[in-house]
Amino acid sequence: MTKNCTLKLTGALKKVENRAGIEAVTVIAFFLILNALKITLFNYYIIPSQTEEIFKYKFRMSILLALAIYPLILRIKSRIFFIAVYILQTVYILANISYYLYYHNYLHILQWFTLFDEGFTAVKSFAAPISFKLLVVLVDFPAFIYIAINFYRIYNARKKRGLYRLLIVITSISMIASIELNNYNAGSSIIQFVNDRYKGESLITERYGTAVNEVTSLLLKGNEKQMISSFEYGKALINEKAAEDKPNFIIIQVESMDANVANQKYDGDYIAPYLHSLTEQAVYYPYAMSYHKGGSTSDAEFSTINSLEPLDGFPALKLSNYSYPNSMLYRLVSSSYKTVAFHGNLGSFFNRDTAFPKMGFEEFYDMLKMGMKDVGWGAPDQDVFNFAAKTIKTLEQPYLSYIITMTSHGPFTNARNYYNNSRYDDIKDETVRNYFNSISYVDQSIKNFVTDIKASCKNTYIFIYGDHTPDIDTSDYKQASFTVDNRYFEFVPLFIITPDNKHYKEDKKVASFLDISPTILYSAGIPFEIKSDGQDLLDTAGKTSNPIPFKGGKYDRTYLFDEIKKK
Repeated sequence: MTKNCTLKLTGALKKVENRAGIEAVTVIAFFLILNALKITLFNYYIIPSQTEEIFKYKFRMSILLALAIYPLILRIKSRIFFIAVYILQTVYILANISYYLYYHNYLHILQWFTLFDEGFTAVKSFAAPISFKLLVVLVDFPAFIYIAINFYRIYNARKKRGLYRLLIVITSISMIASIELNNYNAGSSIIQFVNDRYKGESLITERYGTAVNEVTSLLLKGNEKQMISSFEYGKALINEKAAEDKPNFIIIQVESMDANVANQKYDGDYIAPYLHSLTEQAVYYPYAMSYHKGGSTSDAEFSTINSLEPLDGFPALKLSNYSYPNSMLYRLVSSSYKTVAFHGNLGSFFNRDTAFPKMGFEEFYDMLKMGMKDVGWGAPDQDVFNFAAKTIKTLEQPYLSYIITMTSHGPFTNARNYYNNSRYDDIKDETVRNYFNSISYVDQSIKNFVTDIKASCKNTYIFIYGDHTPDIDTSDYKQASFTVDNRYFEFVPLFIITPDNKHYKEDKKVASFLDISPTILYSAGIPFEIKSDGQDLLDTAGKTSNPIPFKGGKYDRTYLFDEIKKK
């Protein structure tokens, strides 16, 4: 009888063990399928060619990768390790999708480290892009929670199936190798893609994912020396004449000011009436191409001051060994110009407190040096303009002053702390409502500043332009951007107020950030030599029309104007 009981007990235990084993295999298989679907959707959202064929290919490869990797992860008897891996994957996906949605470019390994402070500050200030696509991280969350809670029971139930796990891993790796061989024979392998610096990046992401693209990018252009050598300077621009009267220059770089802002109406009135008035009363380029790449907003200063296209996967202002040999500021300083910059943010943001002096600014006033504090995120623009105006009036002439605004930074809630235009309260889209309110405030602040400067500082050129678009493309507001050749183009307005109040409106060609330096240097009337693909925007009767370099291509200015005008 004892023997029968033992046999029954043994049989019952085996049944329980088998059921537990089946449960473990089922739960893990379900998690792997959902995890592969999550990875597929994540990569699918950030590639240009979103086709059914690509989706199926991505899902098939993601399943194989999950079968090759997760059995090894789950082999480690640690619930904390499993949870940590999942959290790291979640953070990675959220960061990459957010970055792509905002910059339409891919995040690279070096940026994870160099932009950590800026990214953390953006998240803390609620400035990171928000999209339903971010919810993709929840696809496998229920299965993850179940495994995390029952981890040790599932681990013990599956640990006896080591041979099966090994076979699954080997089979998955073999199938991946076979697919890659077919890719190579079809000319669609990473080996063929890697030499195409720009289009190849999206193809690598499409076929292999962001992680492989990041590693490839690091290997090809991962050190600072390689990045510096990758800069492509334009042709030599030389001026040997020296004018007796040297004018002053004030540059206003406006946060998130899109090209369409100047002519945008709401309920019959312009949201930026002063900027709109400049479309008829100044030199006006409706579309100036923005360089908004690996350095985010800081690329605007880099490209305008150095007349140089910035880096794709690294903030150029954070290059520790770069001497900015093409900076227009050096040319101005050598001709007795005073150079000063103002920004309503911390100077450490994007390394400006280090990079600006290296570029040739003799004085840099950040938020702390101006004695200001965060109101939302950064100091209010009007306060910065007031401080800048007071300081500028004390400068020895000639001078160049560079002012960077902050109020209209996304998600466009800063102005709500000190300004509200009730005209926009009935706009249903919160982002558009806040954007219009911010631009309304900025427009008035610029008007106050320019009016003051024009009355007190004669012989002064004032340049006003946006740094990049606001990432808004809704039924209420369409920003000035488009994608062609796997390249994302953004356009901002450019106004130049001249001492003689010249009026001009360009209706055929776009301008570029690369044009700012040549325009200022020629207007300064000083001897200089720089290398640039830009041109003098005040030479409106000139016949030259240099193509604009962007991500390995050269783009005709008329073509870009026609394309963005169509949109």
